[in-house]
Amino acid sequence: MYRTESNDFTPEEKFDYDMLLFFSPSGIASLVKNFPNFEQSDVKIGCFGPTTAKAVKDAGLRLDIEAPTAAAPSMTAALELYLKEQSKKK
Repeated sequence: MYRTESNDFTPEEKFDYDMLLFFSPSGIASLVKNFPNFEQSDVKIGCFGPTTAKAVKDAGLRLDIEAPTAAAPSMTAALELYLKEQSKKK
């Protein structure tokens, strides 16, 4: 059992992230609520679960990392695969 609590960001808080990971559709709803003018650009977005992946896509965002998959049954495994792929590109 868990409970999700939203964090209301203040306008003074700096939004300086390389990657955002979401584990429920409510996380996407919180992003859209707190940052209505959010532009993804180079920010990577990862999620866990098909309903969260759908929420990412429905919000018009690019999904860069998804779990679970056959190759990555956990978010940790998905992150590891993503980082390995990125290091090969460099």
